[in-house]
Amino acid sequence: MTSLRSATALMGTLTILLAACSSDEPLTAAPVEPVATILADTNRDGRVNDLDADDKTDWSAERGAIILANIGDTAGRCAGPDDESQSDDELEACHDASDDLPHAPDYFAPVRTLPVNGLSDDAFGTVAAVGVGYENIRIFIRREESWEYFTRDMQLSAEELNTGLTFGVDSRDIIRSEDIWNGVATLEFTVTDGADVLTDRVTMRVAPVIIHNHLERANEVYVPQSDRPVHREFVDDLAGALTEAGFTAPLARFDTIDNWAQDFVEFGYMSMPAPDGEAKIIRVAIRSPQPTRSAGRSLFALKGPGFGVVQTGGDNYHQADSFGNLETIPPYELDGTSYPAGRVIYGDAGDGYAPHSDFTSFFDAQWVQDPVVLDTSWLIIAHVDEFIQFLPADNAYGWTIAIKDVPSAFEVLREAQAAGHGDAQVFSRPDAPQMTIDELLADEAFLEDNELARRRVELNLQILLAETGLPESQVVRIPGLFEYSDFSDFVPHPGVREEQPIRPSEDSMADADVTPREYITYSQGNMIAFYPAAVNGLLLDRENYIPPKQWGPVIDGVDIMEAAVTEAYAEAGITVWSIDDWLSHHSWGGEVHCGTNVTRNMTGLWWD
Repeated sequence: MTSLRSATALMGTLTILLAACSSDEPLTAAPVEPVATILADTNRDGRVNDLDADDKTDWSAERGAIILANIGDTAGRCAGPDDESQSDDELEACHDASDDLPHAPDYFAPVRTLPVNGLSDDAFGTVAAVGVGYENIRIFIRREESWEYFTRDMQLSAEELNTGLTFGVDSRDIIRSEDIWNGVATLEFTVTDGADVLTDRVTMRVAPVIIHNHLERANEVYVPQSDRPVHREFVDDLAGALTEAGFTAPLARFDTIDNWAQDFVEFGYMSMPAPDGEAKIIRVAIRSPQPTRSAGRSLFALKGPGFGVVQTGGDNYHQADSFGNLETIPPYELDGTSYPAGRVIYGDAGDGYAPHSDFTSFFDAQWVQDPVVLDTSWLIIAHVDEFIQFLPADNAYGWTIAIKDVPSAFEVLREAQAAGHGDAQVFSRPDAPQMTIDELLADEAFLEDNELARRRVELNLQILLAETGLPESQVVRIPGLFEYSDFSDFVPHPGVREEQPIRPSEDSMADADVTPREYITYSQGNMIAFYPAAVNGLLLDRENYIPPKQWGPVIDGVDIMEAAVTEAYAEAGITVWSIDDWLSHHSWGGEVHCGTNVTRNMTGLWWD
């Protein structure tokens, strides 16, 4: 007859086996009966030992073994974006775990079977992933100092079972949608000895893709590769600001003329525990769910050792599916719930199309950063980075919220007007719209539009305050104004004011030289930045920030809007290094943040 036994049923025997396997002491007692035991790093200390035996078939945020999707390209064997014979899907499909070879064993999750004593010479064993998603799991066995792919039909000999075995496990893919697979994998260890069958299991889960937050220092700054004069000037100004801020890494380039480096990619990482409190990390470039946006293909050039690229599906090219519409609340705890990696936020464009379901499904699946949804339906571009950001702060949270603040911007202008400077030009650029402070403040439609925008910003702020518990008194208010615009219907070439701008098809536009000629669907909103949005900049670290130059009224040689922005950040302990993005980005609906991207250092462990 067949008997089923597990390690959890024979804990006394397990203790003896573990003692023998985890130390140099000889086995002092033999088990009465054979026991099958498989262990992984359930307690997340980077090692596999007796501390991993309890609750190993359960998986929770606090306990359970972690697997990495091993999607780098260690040997550089995968084709790059210039290989026109390869589709985007084929480029994504090639990586270290796309075949059955151990290209990157450093990223294997450790698994062990303990010695099984008292077996006959005819006994054999198997180790296999079972259940939903089993096909994504690769298992390798360590034999004679090398790794061998272990298939479902391979058998372990009685001699191997008697000595105990070491395995390495990884995943062929990330978690993409919980409706398909939530990343949980069960490894089943089975020993067959005649009529007796011994089984044991351990549960593991693929690490989520974590999005960086602003408590993490910038590691590398990216910009697109473009020969347009206005973009070259922007990049030169950016390089100068980085140097002044003490950032020494050279600028990295995306091989695309798409102006919006923030929008077609978000950088993140996967990690799992390593010994001594360290982590094994695979960085990930996440392509925006805009498959017709050609810039996304350039990301495959980044693939390399410990660096993977994933696509997120989508359909065509909606602006709200850009990753300027994605930010991260830094880590916090509220009402007993901890968010050790923070939470992502994104905006709902309100048109029923964006963000795309593939966008929301992907970030829902990365469960550890439970998303918060804001309302961006009132904006043309519909990105959260147009009005909100998160800053490091010396408070109990270690961070705070900064918002684009309409009242403080009007206060700057009204104080200038009261001081007798109402005839000063609103903009200090000769190629900007010409109007005085008096004229602007007398424009009832403009005032009404900004009151609407103020209310929308405040409503979104209240959502974030409710979700985080941050006191409103700690919010940093950065001066800024909005304007009503028909930008989505009429778009000229950058830096050139033509009498007959491009008129694209209905509900879409062609960005001409700003991006490849691609048709883009915009949000139903009509609000856009009036002055360059200071909150829409590049945060380097706790002390240094690169916002767009304001080009506000100049009174007594001082740009009063620039001075107000600088002061607001200074009160938060941050030095600003403003650069000009008027022609390169602002005139096209974006700012410094939209035209740059960064990888960041990790500051914490998402499972801690």
